[in-house]
Amino acid sequence: MLIAGAASIIARGLIEREGGVPVYYSQWFFAYLPCDLITVAACWATILWFYPPEKKELAEGRSYIDLQLAKLGPMTGSEKRAAILMGVTIALWMTDFIHHIPPSMIGLGAGLAACLPKIGVLSSEDFKRVDPLPVMLVAAVISMAVVLVDTKAIEVVNVAFFSQVQPLFQSVNYSAFFMYWAGFIYHFLLPEPSNISTSMPLLMRFAKENNLSPLAIGMIWTFASGGKIFIYQSPVLVVGYSYGRFEAKDLMKVGIILTLVECLVLLLLVPVYWPLIGIK
Repeated sequence: MLIAGAASIIARGLIEREGGVPVYYSQWFFAYLPCDLITVAACWATILWFYPPEKKELAEGRSYIDLQLAKLGPMTGSEKRAAILMGVTIALWMTDFIHHIPPSMIGLGAGLAACLPKIGVLSSEDFKRVDPLPVMLVAAVISMAVVLVDTKAIEVVNVAFFSQVQPLFQSVNYSAFFMYWAGFIYHFLLPEPSNISTSMPLLMRFAKENNLSPLAIGMIWTFASGGKIFIYQSPVLVVGYSYGRFEAKDLMKVGIILTLVECLVLLLLVPVYWPLIGIK
């Protein structure tokens, strides 16, 4: 989804700005939904394969879940309002191809509504505790991408890298395989989301110059950043690794399998499924 992380948010903005094409939340959602579902199932199966559980189930079994649900009690008024607000927000996101309201404006509107008296669910004290650092991080990454591109600082890396792989990008369907693995390798050079912010402008320019779909090219490249086998490639992995519950080799083993699975699924989605939802 477009709100799933900084990489998706940045990619969407750059595809629209540099590629000159609209990127709808609903289209993005349905484009990646099949692969996301398969990846979740593959991740679950892979982890159980490598690390079988010591116990088949908890000693309390189903009764433990029932007890925790009973402790929660019935939904409160605030919880009901939050559910309604979230439902309306998702509905507006999923129908943006009809009303054309940007997902960011819908999100800001939902956040504002959550702070309003009576209908909202957040108090002024709750709002003060909102961490602005993630927003500042995304803004800093986007700004740094502009600086690197305008000053030609990233040009050396991009020219050296893309000069080797661009001859393989002949069409969207043909290049899906090569672009996925090129994006996977490029991710070794820069962590997420810097890998997107520094490379997407060049890719969008290449797509327009060669009459390729900027939307399809941008989405394949963004999807390629999902494959990770090293800790430094994602801030989320860094945080998870900091708890000390798994080692770098564990991530590499699971990451390699999931990367292969996602590549195979993408090869089916791009030529068969994506054209059905308007991505060609």
